[in-house]
Amino acid sequence: MRTEASLSKPARANRLARESSPYLRQHGRNPVDWHPWGEEALARARREDKPIFLSIGYAACHWCHVMERESFEDAATAAVLNADFIPIKVDREERPDLDLVYMTAVQAMTGSGGWPLSVFLTPDLEPFFGGTYFPPEERWGVPSFREVLAAVSDAWQHRRQELEGNAADVTSHLAGISNRQAGAELDVEWVSHAAMAALVAEHDDRRGGFGGAPKFPSPSRLFFLLEHARGNDKARAMLARTLDGMAAGGMYDWLGGGFHRYSVDRDWLIPHFEKMLYDNALLARVYGEAGLAFGRNDWVEVSRATADYLLREMLGPEGAFFSSTDADSEGHEGRFFTWTPEQVRQALPPEQAELAIAFFALGPKGSFEGAASVLRPARPFEELGVEPGRAAESLARVREGLRAARARRVPPATDDKRLAGWNGMALWSLAWLGAALPEPRYQDAARRLASFLLDHTQPDGRLVRSWRDGSASGTETLEDLAWVSAGLLQLYEADGDIGWLSAARDLIGRRLPRYQGASGVLFDTPDDGPELIMRPRNPTDGATPSAAGVLVATLLRLWALTEDAEARAAAERALRAEAAVVARIPATTTTLVQAAEIARRPATTLVVVGDPRWESTRDLLAVARREKPAGCALAFSPSVPVPEALVREVPLFSGRESAEEGRARAYLCEGGVCRLPVEDPEALSQALSAIPG
Repeated sequence: MRTEASLSKPARANRLARESSPYLRQHGRNPVDWHPWGEEALARARREDKPIFLSIGYAACHWCHVMERESFEDAATAAVLNADFIPIKVDREERPDLDLVYMTAVQAMTGSGGWPLSVFLTPDLEPFFGGTYFPPEERWGVPSFREVLAAVSDAWQHRRQELEGNAADVTSHLAGISNRQAGAELDVEWVSHAAMAALVAEHDDRRGGFGGAPKFPSPSRLFFLLEHARGNDKARAMLARTLDGMAAGGMYDWLGGGFHRYSVDRDWLIPHFEKMLYDNALLARVYGEAGLAFGRNDWVEVSRATADYLLREMLGPEGAFFSSTDADSEGHEGRFFTWTPEQVRQALPPEQAELAIAFFALGPKGSFEGAASVLRPARPFEELGVEPGRAAESLARVREGLRAARARRVPPATDDKRLAGWNGMALWSLAWLGAALPEPRYQDAARRLASFLLDHTQPDGRLVRSWRDGSASGTETLEDLAWVSAGLLQLYEADGDIGWLSAARDLIGRRLPRYQGASGVLFDTPDDGPELIMRPRNPTDGATPSAAGVLVATLLRLWALTEDAEARAAAERALRAEAAVVARIPATTTTLVQAAEIARRPATTLVVVGDPRWESTRDLLAVARREKPAGCALAFSPSVPVPEALVREVPLFSGRESAEEGRARAYLCEGGVCRLPVEDPEALSQALSAIPG
């Protein structure tokens, strides 16, 4: 593994060289006099009465690297920045709160956003001008960065009142977003249909996915389609086309497993090569769930390969996962992942090499830069003259040989900080996969990860946002609370250990009041966190599902398991608070729509009692994990009889028991009332299929 923090540059170190964030340390030898965000920098801006240049990015961001090479490593540009501004660098993954505030501001000012985010602030932290990537010379109608710096500096000196007026207007707009009034009751059936109609309109019927280029995986929409695909042929077709398209294209790493961040084209052919923990954690589960639900073993294998990639390449020695890997290596985007025919011939024996070249349709011009190609299967092995019985073996040998050759290349840099929220996603996914596939090593990894997250919780219950080399940084966010609690509940459902359920309940009980306002709004930052110019709230889905939506669904799951009325009430208040937003843009809030669909039904819980060593227990659990709807919680007791401590935590276990030694039972409960127990997997399947959608 290579980290950007280990790369040396000739310039004298600046303050960022001492930071724990690999992204900040990438800039630790720029000639720019960078500050990390903190009181030293902010006090200096007030004292010297200079505007702040705030640059926000992340370690795997390609255009962040480009702007660094072109501008931040340029001595002349650095001299202007150092003389006229207070330059501050922020890792958006450590401080998503700052990123959300100032990204919202730039989107309001320009109509678009992205990274690197480049924002100019008054010493009072109010934004007055911003953009994203600025080139070193005027290009594509975008002014050069030096021109931007000169114009902003001139305006600050000669038209400062105008700038401060702009800043006040933008800040007032941000305050309006933060203080948006709570909505009324949500018409759940209408927004569900509206969300589906919007996805149908955006769906690419040829290659899957939504919209044109660039095309992102959109896990929140895939989970929405997955839940509706059980009874909606159109949803199932869209899900299948998207999963097939991503797995067959260059988005999927055919050699090493896992998915790149997005496709630069609409056909999933050429990826943007960075790999993110959040994408791979969520996609591993959606492929696994869809594969088991619809009998698609090829999807299950993609799920396994993605989870294996995480365990093989992204797992730290303490049991938590790294954040991302870069798109670039040796100064070139995609060099680690692309191949020329000659490179394939050097890596494999002659017969295998020619087979691989034909299998991937590698031509002399290539599909990417430098006559190299992204590996994506173009023709079945059977069409290449391989005997059907030997196709799988031949394919495995090609993969093994190319993967071994690739391992000798210089790998992309790894951002090895561990983020609580993203690790919560990995916990949620691995706990489910470990139980459903089943795969004990995924389950073991989930338990170890859960222990790490709980061990690094602060005395007041606050989660550590970011951890690296024994050092904590960043600020806990709603994403951290939502995903860690969701992961802990999923781990309880997977192995029946009451400790995980108790930990989730305690975490939510201690931290939820810090996030939920009087109107029910779930803010993205806690009331005991750093003070910002606005308190951000964002109920929409983005690269990851809405944290508010995930937490609402987790609260409803907690209610279904424990009959915790306060959890139910908090979820309902949160849904009412964002009803107007969900009604206006349902396709962009599908996580909240799914949570609302769960909330409108009575609490549904499947109670299973049986020793996991019994075949009957394993058979019932396999049906449950394959077929139960997302809104149905699973209460599992691996101990027979059920321990009193578990009955106190999950009252539905009261009076529930297995039939006799070796025979497990399942009880489907709705609204606190349980049906007669079933012992036959087929009978359980029929009961689950009858749960209203």
